[in-house]
Amino acid sequence: MKGFGYWVLMALCMAWPLTACEGDDDELKTPDHTEQPDDTPADSTGTTTDSVAVTPPVEWVDSMEYCCMRDSNRIYGMLYHNPLTSNIRPAVILSHSSSLTHEAMAGYALMLARQGYVAYCFDFCGGSTDSKSDGNTDDMTLFTEVEDLRAVVNAVKRLGFVAGRRVYLMGSSQGGLVSALLADEEPDAFAGMVLFYPAFNIPDLVSQFAGMGQWGGSFGLSQKYVDALKGFDVWKHVGTFPHPVCIVHGTADIIVDISYSEKARACYPHAELHRIQGANHGFNAANYGSMGNMMGMKDYDDVVMPIVYDFLGRQ
Repeated sequence: MKGFGYWVLMALCMAWPLTACEGDDDELKTPDHTEQPDDTPADSTGTTTDSVAVTPPVEWVDSMEYCCMRDSNRIYGMLYHNPLTSNIRPAVILSHSSSLTHEAMAGYALMLARQGYVAYCFDFCGGSTDSKSDGNTDDMTLFTEVEDLRAVVNAVKRLGFVAGRRVYLMGSSQGGLVSALLADEEPDAFAGMVLFYPAFNIPDLVSQFAGMGQWGGSFGLSQKYVDALKGFDVWKHVGTFPHPVCIVHGTADIIVDISYSEKARACYPHAELHRIQGANHGFNAANYGSMGNMMGMKDYDDVVMPIVYDFLGRQ
């Protein structure tokens, strides 16, 4: 079953021409250093006042499978970091778009790790037929993904080389909305957040298409997914996160109109919005899976990632 974003995109495109995880957390602790306490106070912008610093950029980083659990569901993920340093480092947790997998965010995770961050991307349970995590696509909802992300955050924070007060969320499309929902629920758990074309319009789209019927066949949405969003007002659950937020959105997005990010920018107390001229719903072909390659999607990463580096570097 394909996810919501995939099928809405397919519908719009027709109108517009155009190995196994092993071990536990203890095995991942970097040797020969003392873990820094996680009780350092943060300042008013969410930036910690301790001496934790990002290491200088490196060309080589390690990648390894790292899994965690949400209830009885195993969540598959990939961890990227430089194991040659004993420094305790900030971490970025990346959440993928609907119907995709961690692979859509793996390139970003690698680039962040080369900048000295610990980066982790994962598969939402039931988030895709290609997901390596447990769970069925028929059981996935927006809110099961929030719980997946919560479990991932807790697991990453337990790693001995991660600065617990310097954890950032980064999500694209539905993964951006999931990140925003969790950040509002646990505002003190994160130092900041990066959102790529966040799908704050999902409840509106579900409401608009609800009368069409045949969700599973036409748009790839389970009844559970639809029912969970009935009467859900997204603006009552996002926009209060008190720490810095960086929103990056394409001006030619045909799935999530940029006006949603403009509204979000006005809601958050400390947010910035970067408009990527000409970019659609995704900044590279990986954001679309195989369809991105077929449609010849342009790559905007050379514009987008310097924005992300600058934002994280200022925190």
